Amino acid sequence: MYVFTTSLEAVFSTIKIGLILDSKSWVGQVVLSCITMAISDFYMLNGQYKTRIALETRDLSGEPLHSIAAAFDLLENAEAHAIIIPEMSSEELFLAALCDKANVPLLSVSSISSFNEHPYFLQLAQDETTQFNSVAALLGAFKWRTVVFIYEDTADTRQILSHLHNTFRDNDVDTVHDIGITLRAKDDQIIKKLHNLRTMRTSIIIVHASVYLASQIFKNAKMLEMMSGNFAWIVNSKTMNLLDFQDSAVFETIQGLVGLKSCIPASSKLRDFTLRWRREFQLSQIDLEIRGLNVFGIWAYDAIWALAEAIERASVDIFPNRGEGFGLNLTALAPIRVSNIGSALLSKIRSIKFTGLGGEFQLRNAKLVHETYEIVNVIGNLGKRVGFWKPACGLTKEIYPFTDSCSSNSPENIIWPGFYKTAPKGWLVQVDGKRFKIGIPVNSRFHELVGSHNDEQTNETTFSGFCADVFRTAIERLHRNIVYEFIPFYNHNGSYSDLVYQVYLQAFDAAVGDITITSNRSQYLDFTLPYTELGVGMVARVDNKDPWFFLKPLSVDLWIMSAGFFILTGFIVWFIEHPTNEEFQGSVAWQIGTIVWFAASSLVYAHRENLRSNLSRFVVGVWFFIVLILTSSYTANLSSLLTVERIRLTKNDYIGYSANSVVKGLIVNNLNFQDNRLKSYKTPEEYDRALREGSKNGGVNAIIEEIPYLKLFLAVYPHEYTMIDSSETTNGFGFAFPKGSPLVQEMSSEIAKLREEGILLEIEKKWFRSQSSPLSLDTEPPTMKTLDINSFSRLFLIYAICELVALLLFLVFLLREKTSIKNYIIRKLAGGKLLLVSGLKFSPDCHVNIQFGPACVQIGTTSIQLGMASVQLRPASPFRSDLHQIRHS
Repeated sequence: MYVFTTSLEAVFSTIKIGLILDSKSWVGQVVLSCITMAISDFYMLNGQYKTRIALETRDLSGEPLHSIAAAFDLLENAEAHAIIIPEMSSEELFLAALCDKANVPLLSVSSISSFNEHPYFLQLAQDETTQFNSVAALLGAFKWRTVVFIYEDTADTRQILSHLHNTFRDNDVDTVHDIGITLRAKDDQIIKKLHNLRTMRTSIIIVHASVYLASQIFKNAKMLEMMSGNFAWIVNSKTMNLLDFQDSAVFETIQGLVGLKSCIPASSKLRDFTLRWRREFQLSQIDLEIRGLNVFGIWAYDAIWALAEAIERASVDIFPNRGEGFGLNLTALAPIRVSNIGSALLSKIRSIKFTGLGGEFQLRNAKLVHETYEIVNVIGNLGKRVGFWKPACGLTKEIYPFTDSCSSNSPENIIWPGFYKTAPKGWLVQVDGKRFKIGIPVNSRFHELVGSHNDEQTNETTFSGFCADVFRTAIERLHRNIVYEFIPFYNHNGSYSDLVYQVYLQAFDAAVGDITITSNRSQYLDFTLPYTELGVGMVARVDNKDPWFFLKPLSVDLWIMSAGFFILTGFIVWFIEHPTNEEFQGSVAWQIGTIVWFAASSLVYAHRENLRSNLSRFVVGVWFFIVLILTSSYTANLSSLLTVERIRLTKNDYIGYSANSVVKGLIVNNLNFQDNRLKSYKTPEEYDRALREGSKNGGVNAIIEEIPYLKLFLAVYPHEYTMIDSSETTNGFGFAFPKGSPLVQEMSSEIAKLREEGILLEIEKKWFRSQSSPLSLDTEPPTMKTLDINSFSRLFLIYAICELVALLLFLVFLLREKTSIKNYIIRKLAGGKLLLVSGLKFSPDCHVNIQFGPACVQIGTTSIQLGMASVQLRPASPFRSDLHQIRHS
């Protein structure tokens, strides 16, 4: 109804606004009082506005379902253009659909969110789903990765479960169990659910419930001694926003609890309002105890300010309009009145921004933008604020109102249940004297890893092997008194996926055995550090039948280069020694044979020729050094080849692998072998038979398996096979625990200590060297690489330079010697004017004897008549050319 209010000062347009609340609840009473004060405060400050709100209140009297009838009455009879409801459940979301039909905005100050699309529904309170990120951040701060979620079993809470799980999963937190408890649950029902929770071993519990149900849960949890130092309880804002108004008996049961509370920034405006509210509320409600102002009243106050401002901005005439042919399929109900300003009013509310009692007021996606929470620790009869959570900052000790700034300090120390200052581990290792159940496979392929023995008389199964010994040694070193027992697990399909899945289901507390750590398994379980070598290896048969096997240590180009330098060295030595050394003289065939023989004999240092020139000795000395390096490298590489010959697998070769191992995917993905070239085997005996047959006879050329298995296989067959390659493509064996177990870190630490102290190696030697194996467990498998010319290119270059230098020096000395002797003789003969001798050639190895008179030039047995003179040449020492005798006749 549109009402004109006339006075001497102004004419106002009055718009009726509906309010549906429960006057018997504390929230309803506070909201009503805050809305009344908000209307008065707004128009006192904005007296010039031409519109006024007329409040139409409908009391539910403790019956929430009466809200539907109250909404019809407000829309049809009171002609309300907006409806406010402080408390709303998913059952009452029918109101949102009703208001959509009537084009009437529905303003909720409840934290319960609507997941359906209702264009006229506005949530003017903090959405409870925004706090899940803050809970995940708190869990991450204490490295808790598994939690139990206890919730009030209502339709609205069931709606948000998937959202909570997705948020936790994104933050690497796993909800191991969801426990729903109805509001009407009795103590024995609550106790039964809490007792079942203890058997899950997870001690981090999140409670999402109303304050009444939460107080019942904590009362029974304290009776079961679950409010102790082993547990951590985290409560959401649904409880914490109203916890301050509970009596002291409730606080006695929740000491050490940590909760999230909607953060209302302190301000002078809020402080002044709180004082006025206490005074006015006490005057209007004399018989009620004032327990304090809550956040719902503050949000309702800001909602009225936003609504009043939107009504003024709409500035349209208001006339009721009955819809044609429009109504709901309810008996005896007339068509619903449609508001003619609903859409304009909705648009204005969505766009309004101001600073209210609760901080910055702004809507986004029809919800109040308010995501800051206080972290509260309950100590005594009050909640101590220990920090904040804000999307822009995460967990922090302090934030600065109306800004995105925050301190860099983390939240203050928290007092946990039992008044402990140390945060709980998050996992109950031993509960109620129960034994720690360890799942262990009984049909392992290698009994050296996991072996079992069944005593027929006592029907008890005992376990041995490398894996069991490492587990026993590590767990006995823990500072815990853990009573455990091995539970046999029968792997019918041979895979350990079923075993680790049982740990995930908490049928076992841990799993021990040759369990490979994989990324897929790590999504559901936590693994310790690996206690075996990482990766896979390849085993092949030792077989060297190639007739040209001796040529493999060196590449073809290196063989050619070496042979060329052998011949070149023989030629250089012959060239230098030939003029003066009779051993390098003779017929052409003899000299060629000498060159080849000298080159070949230098390989074993067996040459018989004596060298007279220092230059040839220099060349041969450098060459012997080259030969030494070549022969040593050849010998070393040949020895490696005799130990293991590199197998070059082709796509036509067959590869064997374990039928129940994780290596099949690695072979296909990393080595690019097709599935049809792979053959699976189960036992070491099958490996041996397949390798002996080979690919051509229906077997395989190699077995690819994880290194621990291959070591045991080689211990059984030490001389027939060897490991020819390995790569770190798997993560080794580890012990599996449920996510969040504190034993993971403790056992990992002990495994690291066992490795550092050498104890792990001693256990490994005990089981892996039961038979002699030619391979050391501490070294990588030997591999061979053919030596090529690049390995000796610098060496050959240096030697070539040495030969070139020696050759040049020899030519220089030779040219100088011949030139100096001839010129000396010519000068002497020409100086005495006796004779001009030209065209004579002298050897530097001769003395010259010139005689005057009837004589001859005699070289060796040869003489040349020179008339009155003679020249005689006799051999002398190298590089000497003085005149032996000159006589005149």
